[in-house]
Amino acid sequence: MSWLPTGCEKLEGGAEPWIEFVGSDVEVMQVVGGTRGTDYVYVMFEGLLTNVKYLPGAELVTKECAGRFCREIYRVPKSILTNKLIMIVNFSNSGSMLTLLCMVREEVVDCYWCPHYENICRELALRFRFIGEEAQLAKFYINFIPKLINEIKNIAERSSVRKIFFAAHAWRLREVFNNPQLSLFTSMVLDTWQGRVLSLENKISHIVELWVLAKVIEAVDGETISEVWWVEFRKNYPFAYIRSRTIGREYTIFYQPSVYSDINSLFTPRKERLHLIPDIVMFKGIPPQRLGWNKLYAFIDQGNYPILVIEVKLGIETSEWRKPEYVLRQLEAYKQYLKPKNIALAVLTRLEEPSLKTELEELGVDLYEDLLNPDIQVSFAQYVQNVLK
Repeated sequence: MSWLPTGCEKLEGGAEPWIEFVGSDVEVMQVVGGTRGTDYVYVMFEGLLTNVKYLPGAELVTKECAGRFCREIYRVPKSILTNKLIMIVNFSNSGSMLTLLCMVREEVVDCYWCPHYENICRELALRFRFIGEEAQLAKFYINFIPKLINEIKNIAERSSVRKIFFAAHAWRLREVFNNPQLSLFTSMVLDTWQGRVLSLENKISHIVELWVLAKVIEAVDGETISEVWWVEFRKNYPFAYIRSRTIGREYTIFYQPSVYSDINSLFTPRKERLHLIPDIVMFKGIPPQRLGWNKLYAFIDQGNYPILVIEVKLGIETSEWRKPEYVLRQLEAYKQYLKPKNIALAVLTRLEEPSLKTELEELGVDLYEDLLNPDIQVSFAQYVQNVLK
């Protein structure tokens, strides 16, 4: 990116609060701990955006933590920062983002505010230095997420949906859906690889879930009779009511509904907490009543069993609650409490554990892995058509 980006305005007012010159060194302050109430400092070093803590010669001077927030001060040789692009990323307590671009020249700091910073962030999203095990997820995001989002939008248009609405806690997912490059930026700006992994995994998994849901609607040439696809977590407002143009039947689709209890979990016989939030649940017809939070079981108590339940996984997860043994316990619980007529595990990549495939078969779970493969997508669409007839 050229210095200075067009249209940016210089900030006046003297020394910046985040930087102090100390002889031949510079002390730089940042506040870390998520994407609310934080300030991150990145330097374009050797062509890659590098957090101040990872710069050559950086030494931690002080670190004060309160809860999840930590105020850090690093001492860095001034020569490392001089004439380098410095990016200050501020997240307000509400989660909104402001980005400043700065340059150190001798003992003078020039900082600029850019009203079109979102364009700059999208451009810089691919320039972050990898710092650990986030590399695989970041590359996956870059290669596939924009494509999957475009396919979701195309299927939505063919289904005559008027709007895809992201409600309540799904507003972060709205950012991914509408601005995937900007959303990649807000994940990569985190200063640890663990934080980046959790953020990327969460965003990727939700987009993949929506993509599989869209492929289900596409499989039966679904027309959205509710006009809106409603994306919300656990509140049990239907994702959509659709009518299959090929089968001629109507269906109600739930996305991540809550089954039981105010904490959306049950204790297994092994005393482990198990979250019961299936990704996709489909019923025949349009139910006469609306469900409340944690009330999906009410349909089952009335003998209205789902015609299809689908659990969606990436196949590259690292979080404990997404590992194979946990997924198997989830599917066992869904069969027990939802009593679906059909249940499937849809995996975007390939499963590496042969024993898991055997256990899924014994449990009566239909497995579709490697869904990025067009031939597998054809098989999955045929499966959906058959079970929804």
